[in-house]
Amino acid sequence: MISKFLRFGYHESIAVTLDEESVPHAAPMGVEYDGSNLILRPYESSKTYVNLLSRPLLSLNFTQDARYFFKAIFKREEISYDFSVFGVPPVIVGDFDLYVWGRTKLLGLVSGRAVFLVTVEKIHEGPGSKLALSRANNALLEALIYYTKIAALVDEGSRGLAEYLNLLRTNLNLVRRLGSPELVGMAEIIEGKLNELLGDVLI
Repeated sequence: MISKFLRFGYHESIAVTLDEESVPHAAPMGVEYDGSNLILRPYESSKTYVNLLSRPLLSLNFTQDARYFFKAIFKREEISYDFSVFGVPPVIVGDFDLYVWGRTKLLGLVSGRAVFLVTVEKIHEGPGSKLALSRANNALLEALIYYTKIAALVDEGSRGLAEYLNLLRTNLNLVRRLGSPELVGMAEIIEGKLNELLGDVLI
């Protein structure tokens, strides 16, 4: 079933991990799939990385709806979890195409990012995204991806940020031009959070 959904090689998911108090943490996470293995590369500074070191189980929640990725970054309190599967992190309730539960193994650290191999333990097909192709939705997702990259790199100074910043704002402009009022509102929040994040950083 994984090959059916992840046949394009690299896909975006929302990873749910648990901290030592069993509190779930959701974070957008790219997943590499080579036909047999799933690989995650969270930043060492991320809570996902810290959680996986102590509790190596996670759920990967796949959807095409960018609104869930927005919530996983800016509105985590709006995420609803299903805890019905005992002993594994919960999944996110909503219009998801695929749920994957797995156990991770740290393979190493490369340029500030951890490399985890995911051994799949359970797969469940979700109700589906129920979403036609939307350039604004895709652009919002791209903007969120660049936002997370900038957030991870901003403490290192301006090196490498200019390109990400340009791509982020290009995608936000596309959302503003083609998106629904809901997506446009999310684009404005991203822009505001970006300005807060950058502060006095010179690009």
